[in-house]
Amino acid sequence: MSAVDESANETGRHAFAAAIRARDHGALVETLAPDVVLHSAVTAAPFEGKETVGELYAGVIESFEHVDVVDDFSSGETYAFFWRGRIDGRFVEGADRLRLDAEGKVREITVLARPRSGLSTFLTAIGARFARRRRGKPVGALLRATARPLPPMFALLDPVTRWLVRGTGGH
Repeated sequence: MSAVDESANETGRHAFAAAIRARDHGALVETLAPDVVLHSAVTAAPFEGKETVGELYAGVIESFEHVDVVDDFSSGETYAFFWRGRIDGRFVEGADRLRLDAEGKVREITVLARPRSGLSTFLTAIGARFARRRRGKPVGALLRATARPLPPMFALLDPVTRWLVRGTGGH
């Protein structure tokens, strides 16, 4: 059995996804390779290194009011899982693709999320926590205040989309 296989728990779930579900920051950090890189759903700038990615996931775990891992699968050294939960009262769901090293540690994470109203909550909740840890309370508060209008603004698209989908059969 390879180290990658050993990194999955008895349900076949990788220890990273199990730590997310359990909201166990320490266990999550233990799954990360020292040179891990995270590609965010929110920004094009990658997060690099175990300390930085671990710090970001502290904000993730704190921000989720509730999170469930609803599906997961693997192929070789790639593992992916789908999740859904609530942040600041908003529904958000997504998928994380993990690339594992030979020891089963996470060396690359790509996060995808939807809907945009939930995704923008990542910035207001998780981003603000990360900014506060990295640059202090004033920077965290500034990020949260400037991003705060985004989730409700994007939520306005939901009823418009439902109306458009229903259509009238006319035009």
